[in-house]
Formats: sequence, C-alpha cells, structure tokens
Amino acid sequence: MQKVADLAGVSKSSVSLALRDDPRLALATRRRIQEVAERLGYRKNPIVASLMAQLRVSQTPKFQANLGFINCSDRRNLFDDATFAEYREGICGRAERGGYGVEDFWVDEPGVKAARLMQILQARSIRGLVLAVGTEFKPLFVDQPEFFRDFCVVVVGVDRTDPPLPRAASNVFRTVRDAIETAFRLGYKRPGLVIAERTDKLSDRRFSAGFASAMADRDERKGDAVPPLLRDGLRRAELAKWIKKWRPDAIITDQTEVVGWLDRDKFPVPEKMGLIHLDWTESLEGWAGMRRNARLVGEAAADLVISQITNNELGPPTHPRLVLIESDFIHGASVRGTGTARNGAKLAVAR
Repeated sequence: MQKVADLAGVSKSSVSLALRDDPRLALATRRRIQEVAERLGYRKNPIVASLMAQLRVSQTPKFQANLGFINCSDRRNLFDDATFAEYREGICGRAERGGYGVEDFWVDEPGVKAARLMQILQARSIRGLVLAVGTEFKPLFVDQPEFFRDFCVVVVGVDRTDPPLPRAASNVFRTVRDAIETAFRLGYKRPGLVIAERTDKLSDRRFSAGFASAMADRDERKGDAVPPLLRDGLRRAELAKWIKKWRPDAIITDQTEVVGWLDRDKFPVPEKMGLIHLDWTESLEGWAGMRRNARLVGEAAADLVISQITNNELGPPTHPRLVLIESDFIHGASVRGTGTARNGAKLAVAR
C-alpha cells in the first residue's frame, strides 16, 4: 500500500479508502489510485482483510454511503405491495448494519429520464443499486446502455433484465415442490396447480417445472396426475370446469380469489378441497401456504451489492450470481389437520 501511495502521490490512508471505493474520497482520486494499484499488481491479503472486517463489525458501523433502491414498475406505490415492502425491510436492515443508507427512486418519475437519474445518483455518491423488478417490468435504460456499466447493480424479484444481472429471489421451483409434497403428507391424493400463465413464463417455467418434478417422484401416480391450470385472467367457470374434469382434491395457487369461487360453488374446504397459497403473507387470514421469506431475499440482495461495492465490481458480470432463498410452510385452516375453514377461521379473499 505504501508503494501505491508513493506512486500515486497520496497518503496510505487514501489508498485504503480508494481500494474500498469509499465515497469519502473524490471519485477521480479513487479511480487514479485504483489504476496505480492494478498496474503494480496489488492484491489484498485475505487474512488481514478478514481481521479488519471483524474489527469493523465489532464497532458501531460508520456511515459509508447510500444505496439506491429503484422501483422499476410503472406503479409509484410498488413498495406498498406486501412482498416488495418486505424486500425493502430486508435491504434497509442489512444496509444499516453495514453502514449504508437506502434511498428510493422510481424509473417513471416525471421529468427524470435515464441520463438525469444517472446524474442524481452520481451527485449523491450512490454506487450500489438494487432494482425492484415486478411482473409488469419493462425494458430498462435501453437508450442509456452505460447505466449498468457505471454502478454495482443487483436485482430483487423477477429475472427480466438485459443484460442479466446478479439477483436475489425466492426459490419458486422448490416452493411448489414443497407445497405439493406437503399436500401429500396431509393426505390429499390429487393436488393441482392453478397459476397465471404470465407468472409461470416470467419465472422461466419454474412453477410448472416444480409441480412436474414433484409429481414425477410419485411413481404410483404417473399418467394420472392433474394437469396444471395455467391461465391469465382466470374465470370462475374455467376453474369449475377444470375441477369437474380432473377431480383435484387440493389446489396449489397464488390466485386468492379462488377462495370465494369455491365457497360460492359450495366445495367443502378443507375436507374435500385443500388450499395452499404460494405467496403466503400475514394478510391471508386462515390460509395455509408457503411463506417465501421476502425479507431474507432483500437481505441477500443487500449482501450482493455491498460485496460488489467492496470489491469495486462495476457493471454486469460475465457470470451473474443468483442467490435463492427457501420458503417455509405455514399451517392454516384451508388444509386438513389445522382446523376447519367452514366453521372456523375465515379465509381472506383479497390481499
């Protein structure tokens, strides 16, 4: 470090700040010192770096910089959604423990185009970005390809960015598998998957693949499995027709309105028809379902972007990392063995 300092004409403490890409040092100075270090072949000592990290953790973290949490939806209030609110909670909590703050931005902010947003982020010394990507995602910054190049960027939510970026998400393949296996353990014989075609497509078919995988492991049921009902804008009559034809005794779904339809058609829940929600939140009163731990997904996203900042990894990587968080099954009155929905807890119809 002293050699780098001598050649760059700065102090050793400035070298330390530059190699950590600390925003307290001017950006131009950081880049000049980093270029000198790279030219000299400087490498961190991992043992010393680990010890210093432990020392920093044992102290109250000093403020480092802010992270940008960018709403990539056309809805300004995306973070009011339960899942995205949990993402934000996890990101903010993890960021705070590392000495970072979080600022919210919206890609559709009136009068703020990509070039202007870049200027705002750079003026505030924001180097790390977390993109909140929902199902209504549209292509980002197509007229500003350098946007991704100049920042450390991570995605939380759906995998729809071009170029692909590091991402933290729930493991929906395993979520569906676990839901099916839970239905079998509870005594149901013919579980069926009901989900929007668009949702399955945006997940690269991980929902239907998880269902197929779970059913393939049930050797005695091969050739007799209930086919998934994949339909955008599902209607009550379509669901009733599917149930009459294939006779499922449990429905694995993220379509909350299914509760009202089954009630109107007088299906006895949970004795003859079990219900497991694929994105369980506390607002789903009485439901059994899979809690996808969105807060932990947010924490993982913050860890990814802070790691990039620490290692000065700007722009889209050649091989983006994907961190998957497992789901937990939450018992509820919509399945056997946890009370009766008809005479017990009332199932929530709307989120």
